[in-house]
Amino acid sequence: MSLVSLALRNIRLYERIHLEPSPHLNLFSGANASGKTTLLEAIHLLGTGRSFRTAQTEQLRKNGSNDLSVTGNLVKADGETTRLGLSLGIDGRRASINGLETKQVSNLARHLPLQVISPDTHYEYQQSAKHRRGILDWGLFHVEPDFPGLWTRYQRILQQRNAALKGRGQNKARHVWDDELVEYGEKLQAARRLQTELLLPHFRRCCHALLGETHEIDLALDPGWDGQKGFGDSLYRDRERDTARGFTHSGPHRADLLIVLNGQVSKLSASHGQLKLLVVALRLAQIRYLLESSGSGSGSGRGCCLLIDDLAAELDVVHRARLTRYLASLTTQVFVTTTESSLIDREYWPSHKTFHVEHGMVTS
Repeated sequence: MSLVSLALRNIRLYERIHLEPSPHLNLFSGANASGKTTLLEAIHLLGTGRSFRTAQTEQLRKNGSNDLSVTGNLVKADGETTRLGLSLGIDGRRASINGLETKQVSNLARHLPLQVISPDTHYEYQQSAKHRRGILDWGLFHVEPDFPGLWTRYQRILQQRNAALKGRGQNKARHVWDDELVEYGEKLQAARRLQTELLLPHFRRCCHALLGETHEIDLALDPGWDGQKGFGDSLYRDRERDTARGFTHSGPHRADLLIVLNGQVSKLSASHGQLKLLVVALRLAQIRYLLESSGSGSGSGRGCCLLIDDLAAELDVVHRARLTRYLASLTTQVFVTTTESSLIDREYWPSHKTFHVEHGMVTS
């Protein structure tokens, strides 16, 4: 699968742009603040309905405009074409697939799986357990058909239980939700545990390719409750604290995924450079797992688009070369921003395109 055309209108400094990317490597080259990252945002908007830089999607609208839009054509390995569209106007957000409106923006993601690597990726990993477990859930969303429904059901039950905890005289009502919360929570944990086991060998190979050193690499999954006890026992133990504070403390909504380097949690023990490469390796391992699970590694099935903002940031020549070589081996479409296209080695890709970006203009 690759994005063969991209059209955007009224997004940040761009009034109207049309691009025809390479199915392999695409470089957006230009000075700082020239609009390179905005092109990655537009692709991300098309695949997820939101930006990876801001939670306020309205901020993407070009000054003076009331609406924005982005459309793109995808071509799968078998030649099937899919047209995606996303618009944001005064009447709200609209998503479409092959011209038909879809109410769930997540349907866009099923057609256009995306991974993003930015200069902030490893900081986000350090600071947020939600971000860390989100890396794992991304793979489950795209590989396991039942996972989205399972996750949604758990969240709804959790909201009902929390509402009961907050309501006066509702203490007994929370028990109504306990059994269902435990049932779906343990299913979520089982899915995440299996995903972690399947992802680990891909992650280890990717770490070896990027770090180029011998390290003991592992992944540790914290379920979000005392691992020595069941989820139900943890809810019972927390009953007084949950009632006092009005929300559920234990559960998969508090789960965490940790990278373990040489026996120690990496976010505490790894160097700055090591941590960045470890987090990048974890995201690339998810792409490799997705490709092999769907058959894309052999030229069929679904693919994935990888968006890399400022690939050269904080990477020396040796590690940058290792990363670009590994990216070329993924058989996936890659979009990279850079201030100098000469910093990116292109010899390993079957094809590539370079787009020069300057003040709202893009030239191939």
